[in-house]
Amino acid sequence: MDAEPEHASPPAPGQHTQVASTTDFYNLRNVDDAAKARKKEERRAREEHIQNKRLRIQNRRLRRQCKIKEAQEVVDRAFKLREEMLQKRLAYEASTEGKEEAEKYHSSPPWSWRPAVPITEVTNQSPAFEWVPYFDVDEFGRESVLKCASWSVEEFTLELAQCVVGLQSFIEDRIFFSCSGTVVEFLEGVGHVVTSASLVKLPHQDEIADKLKINVFLASGEILEGSVSNVDFCYNICVMEVRSTSMLATKKFTADSRIFNFKECHSKDVVALGRLCEPWSLNVASGKLIPRRSELDCEELVVSSCRISKRGIGGPLMDFDGNVIGMNFYDRKETPCIPGFIVLKCLQHFNDFGTVIRPLHGLRVKTLHEAQLTVLEKIHHAFPEICGVIVDKVEVPSPEHSEIKVGDIITHVNGIPFSSAAEFGGILLDTCGQHMLERQKLGQPEDYNQMSTVISLKFDVKTQRGRKWEKTTRTINVDKFTPSGKLNRWPLGRAYLLRRIENGILYTKSDMANSETLCFVHLSRINS
Repeated sequence: MDAEPEHASPPAPGQHTQVASTTDFYNLRNVDDAAKARKKEERRAREEHIQNKRLRIQNRRLRRQCKIKEAQEVVDRAFKLREEMLQKRLAYEASTEGKEEAEKYHSSPPWSWRPAVPITEVTNQSPAFEWVPYFDVDEFGRESVLKCASWSVEEFTLELAQCVVGLQSFIEDRIFFSCSGTVVEFLEGVGHVVTSASLVKLPHQDEIADKLKINVFLASGEILEGSVSNVDFCYNICVMEVRSTSMLATKKFTADSRIFNFKECHSKDVVALGRLCEPWSLNVASGKLIPRRSELDCEELVVSSCRISKRGIGGPLMDFDGNVIGMNFYDRKETPCIPGFIVLKCLQHFNDFGTVIRPLHGLRVKTLHEAQLTVLEKIHHAFPEICGVIVDKVEVPSPEHSEIKVGDIITHVNGIPFSSAAEFGGILLDTCGQHMLERQKLGQPEDYNQMSTVISLKFDVKTQRGRKWEKTTRTINVDKFTPSGKLNRWPLGRAYLLRRIENGILYTKSDMANSETLCFVHLSRINS
């Protein structure tokens, strides 16, 4: 007989039964109140992030629309001015004076220009020309430009920043030029600042501007007064004297030239520094040295990829080891700089002779890596490990120069090897300086315009004769030196041809080839 199922006995009087609460019944994942609050906070933060992102996109869209609107306004103003000039042109042609000019035009050759509307007749004229740098001041580096490098590089930069000053020259309360500079020496309350000669140079002449006042801005914002000590217009170098009651931090240029030798394997990373004429306004831009020839007319210049503005002219160029290897200049497509060892030799010449002395040898050279690839292929096939310069131009002041031809390779000067045009120029500066010091010891007059004793420069030359290369030694006897500013013309602006537009017709260079009325303008100090 099967047993009957057992049934739970009813609870005794006074005894309570334990029943699962509703909360515990539904809390199957053991989620407490703290986890719920945390998830709620994460959801709120995510929604806030999405909202902020939408606002940023909206603001970016609004800024783009504002730029488009501003550009459209500029175009509308240009069309309005063009229409106004056209109406003035028609009114001028309808007048008696305009008819007389039209008769002269029809009777003149076809390439002659028609007379323009008198400028006084045009209202809403465009503003006067003002020099605008290729890179804006705000685009000189970024705040995080060195964050990708090691901390030691940033520390070296901050140490050098104490020696970088802002410079501004005035002529009768009108700003003449603004740039940067480096304090290289401080003795007995007088500091010496190395900068670009464009700070004091007249736009179209190798002369210092008259009635010039120069302000020197320290990092803290303190303003000191500076005065010109020495200037060399060939290398565009200027030395300023600054008097200060407090000690000024200094940093000298390095005499090492190995970083400019692209055949050696070492870092080419560099940092360009500059300072605005404001307190704590350091500008920094990083880049690399480039094996390219500068477009400026100076053989010793090297090129870096640092992106600087006009205010960076005269500022130092530092490698990642903290050495000041050069002084920066400005060009629209690149950043040229003069090597530090050239600056040191110029400072030594200033100290010894009061000016920079260079031998007038009549050779214009360029570094081998600056030559065309087809030329380098022939040279590398004959001399795989060759270093030196290639002759780019020969100026013949005397018959001795005819032995050296364009395309020859110079590897040694007086038995001293070199690897670049900058080192070539440095050797010539040392040779000329030693010659002048010997003249001073002999008590000969310091007539730098004419050397009584001839300097003999011996060049080891590799010349191509047909399909063969010959190794020879050429000697050039020098009896003159190159005056400051007479060799390189790169501080001056280039000549640009102005395009002429009349009545909707653009007169190009080919249209004006036979015209005697060609108009040129010099934009001064664009490449200084």
